[in-house]
Amino acid sequence: MKIRKRWNLVCLLLAAASLSRCASGPSAPPSGRTAAAPAPSAAPPRWASPADAEADLLALEDRRAFDSETLAAAARSSEPATRARAALALGRIADDRGRPMLRELLKDAAPEVRASAAFACEPMGDPTLTAELIPLLTDSDPRVSAAAAKAIGFLARGDGQDALIAAIPSAGAPEPRASMLAALWKTSNAATQAAASRYAADADSRVRGAAIYALARKPVDGSQAVLTAALTDSDADTAAIAARGLGLLGQKESLVPLAAALDSGKTPLVINSLVAMEALFEKNPTASVPDERKQRVLSLAGDSNGNVAVSALVLLRWFAGKDRGVFRRLWSVATTGEGRRRQVALLSVVAVLRGKAETAIRSASDSADASLRATAAESLAFLTPADAKPYLDRFAADRSPLVRIAALTSLKTPELVQQDREIVLAALTDPDPGVRASAVEDLGLLGDPANLPLFQEAASKSLNDPTPDVAVAVIEACEKMRTDPAARPIVESFYRQGRTLVARLARRSLVDTMRVDPSAFPMPEYKTGKTGADYASLLADARKPWQATVQTSRGAFVIRFSGSTAPMTVMNFVHLAQQKFFDGVAIHRVVPNFVLQDGDPTGTGNGGPGYEIRDEVNPFEYRRGTVGMALSGPDTGGSQWFVTLSPQPHLDGTYTVFGDVVSGQDVVERIEQWDRINQVTVSAGP
Repeated sequence: MKIRKRWNLVCLLLAAASLSRCASGPSAPPSGRTAAAPAPSAAPPRWASPADAEADLLALEDRRAFDSETLAAAARSSEPATRARAALALGRIADDRGRPMLRELLKDAAPEVRASAAFACEPMGDPTLTAELIPLLTDSDPRVSAAAAKAIGFLARGDGQDALIAAIPSAGAPEPRASMLAALWKTSNAATQAAASRYAADADSRVRGAAIYALARKPVDGSQAVLTAALTDSDADTAAIAARGLGLLGQKESLVPLAAALDSGKTPLVINSLVAMEALFEKNPTASVPDERKQRVLSLAGDSNGNVAVSALVLLRWFAGKDRGVFRRLWSVATTGEGRRRQVALLSVVAVLRGKAETAIRSASDSADASLRATAAESLAFLTPADAKPYLDRFAADRSPLVRIAALTSLKTPELVQQDREIVLAALTDPDPGVRASAVEDLGLLGDPANLPLFQEAASKSLNDPTPDVAVAVIEACEKMRTDPAARPIVESFYRQGRTLVARLARRSLVDTMRVDPSAFPMPEYKTGKTGADYASLLADARKPWQATVQTSRGAFVIRFSGSTAPMTVMNFVHLAQQKFFDGVAIHRVVPNFVLQDGDPTGTGNGGPGYEIRDEVNPFEYRRGTVGMALSGPDTGGSQWFVTLSPQPHLDGTYTVFGDVVSGQDVVERIEQWDRINQVTVSAGP
């Protein structure tokens, strides 16, 4: 979620990060109920209580250490809760040596253990575990079969897809059937389309919604009719994801039903329909809609809900060239409006007028508001290089790193990067690591091995950075040039330097992308300096009923934390809040009907507290109002957190869930990008 991507505005509204590991294998559909293994034979108790065992397991997770003795003892405990916790620890530590233990726990007598082990296969990330997961699809406990379905979908192997499709008709309860359907989205093809289409009109809203999700997340040709019908679904979220799918399909015939959906009165559907229509016009620029529909979009551009208004302002650029009334409205908002609405209107105006929008760009570039200047820098992507050059020089030297980063990210093609190479090279020595990382990304677009010495120099200068941004950018750039002999030594230099996080990121790159021998690069452990007593105390504190009241410029909302499943993450947030870290910080990212994100005092999306915490992925689902930890890679969380504005199943098992909004969700959904958090107060219960 902190990852620096080159999104245009439409992609920001449509897209969210996802992971995909693909493999293929023979079809092996389940044929019967799972025969659970007997409970472990009694062993001398190692811990006085499950809480003591949990403290030891938490210590291993924090170090990312594989201690076979401790893990084996927990996996063979007579306490099901401890065995389940051992399974979760094996997944979080994700050491290959833990696979045999995890395979045994998948056959445990206790359903809570089997369910935990099934979930742990996701962070373990080993597609070969699919074979052990497939029999669990017919487990007698619906929790187990649902967890197995999600893990099989996450691992995305061909035999897993076949097994999911085969198991759907026999799934007894709606929960596992819905999980099986939703899990198909990663392997979207004709087979999954046919399977999901059969349940797109199911009587159970969970099953129906999951079927539409499977069709819409990565839609394939042939699903348009089913997705169009789902626009009228009684569930607003199901209808909204159908609209998103139609936008991704990009067929201009969908404009009519999407335009009609703007009158639905369902905010999620209205937002996604606006975004989908914009995507359709991007792919079909000569398409049109009736004037009456243009007026509807124009009225939505003034909606009191900023998520709706921003989405409409983006879409209006497709009408402004031929409708003077629409253009006048956009120009007014772009030159005299406020906040995020003015920024989005500015982008739309520049997209229409190109170089003739000089007055609007100049006005924004003279603003005292760094976020508006950054938007002006972003708008340079719509200009010719000659028209953009004077502004680019100015923005590249701006006092705000937010603006300097926007200037660099406006260079979206190798040709532009090459033309403005001097600006990019100068940015490699910028004092801000986010700017330097953006410069590395720009040079990475060139794919030129001659730039590898520059990456090595940038790597050397980043050793004392408070964030790993430059390291992440250099590693990614080297991966693109992995066939060059000079690329691997640069990544190896990150592995050998002293920062554990960066060394682990480099090791993943070396093993997964550059295909080196894993035994030559052991995964380093974190040195935490904490004792067993420290972890026991942390767990005791995290179990308190912590809540946070977040006061914003638009009202307050309350978060209830999940300390029992993400104790380190919860106590990190509590500590930062007690230190007033979040007070006065701008909400630097709002993607309509997706997420809002906060916790970066720099506002660039790259800032943090100067340290990282370990991920604590768990089986909780991302629904509306779920609070998660933002990341730029594994174990890179710090202070940035987000709240989902709608269900987002593709985030499950990837980002740590550590709370839920329990009151004020209406406030959350009114917040606009660059609104401020006035104060965050935490307490251990009401």
